[in-house]
Amino acid sequence: MATAKKLPSGSWRVRVYVNDLKTYKSFTSDSKRGAERMANDWLIEHEEAVRREQMLTFEKAANAYIEQRRTTLSPTTIAGYETIMKNNVERLKGVALDELTQQQIQDWVNELTLSLSPKSVRNIYGFFKSVVNYHDVPLRLSKIQLPRKTRKFKRLPSAQLVIDTFKGTDIELPVLLAVWGSLRMSEILGIQARDIENDVLTISRVKVKVNNETVVKERAKTYNSNRQLRLPPPIMELVRATGKSGKEFLIDYTRSQIFEKYTWRMKELGYQVTFHDLRHINASVMAALNIPDLYAMERGGWSNTSTLKAVYQQTFSSERMKYDAVIDDYFNNLYDTKYDTVIKKAL
Repeated sequence: MATAKKLPSGSWRVRVYVNDLKTYKSFTSDSKRGAERMANDWLIEHEEAVRREQMLTFEKAANAYIEQRRTTLSPTTIAGYETIMKNNVERLKGVALDELTQQQIQDWVNELTLSLSPKSVRNIYGFFKSVVNYHDVPLRLSKIQLPRKTRKFKRLPSAQLVIDTFKGTDIELPVLLAVWGSLRMSEILGIQARDIENDVLTISRVKVKVNNETVVKERAKTYNSNRQLRLPPPIMELVRATGKSGKEFLIDYTRSQIFEKYTWRMKELGYQVTFHDLRHINASVMAALNIPDLYAMERGGWSNTSTLKAVYQQTFSSERMKYDAVIDDYFNNLYDTKYDTVIKKAL
């Protein structure tokens, strides 16, 4: 602690050199003890402020991680991280990353569990772990208990009902691409006419909404999402009826327009379903037809390292074509080969 010196005026003064400020700080009092106490109190507060400024809090660590990943991760993933930072980590923001305890983390997870689904909690916790691992902080997380996954059962319409309901409507094409071809909404919206050569569709682009703005990404959701799909005659007939060519997008409607038209009609029939549920219907059909996981996952663009290491071929194998034919025969029977392409309004 600095020692006070008496001034000619009779007051006492302490001068201390502050390293980070590169200057002296003076404290004057009527007594020696008073001047020294003032200097000591200020130094303690200043050192704490400097420590907190230099401290790597979770908020700083997370923001650094997001910025580092901004050019390599998809805009939707980054937007998801930013939403988590805005809504789900208030309890951790100001805590130093290397001072986090298991109890603090568990309390935070428990708090999230009260208002969010197990899937959402696990996604948020996954982001937390990514931040911690990125900064090489040796936290012991093995004992953190996450909410158990729950299995939800939803009453889904049959593929026959879906096809009959939307046949001849203005959203028949996107509906068929989802329930027959197992395409995601973002993949359907991202299709350009040039992506279809003869009757083979190459999925390599998606159109997504990020912060209320439409973003076109010249790559699919995952490695396995980049795939090819042979389009059957009913779908090809609808494709040709659009009159689109080159870089024109096949579907003119927006995500919300398709969703509203689809859900409105489904609600009329007594079903509370999403457009994405059409992929679940497709997966159920493939399971009922005994399509091997390998080919079902290749068609749908699902990733699972335990059953499918990688799909490298750019052409269709004879086995893949055989199972494609089984699926197409099933849907052709539902659709009826005597189809017409007169467009009716779904709403």
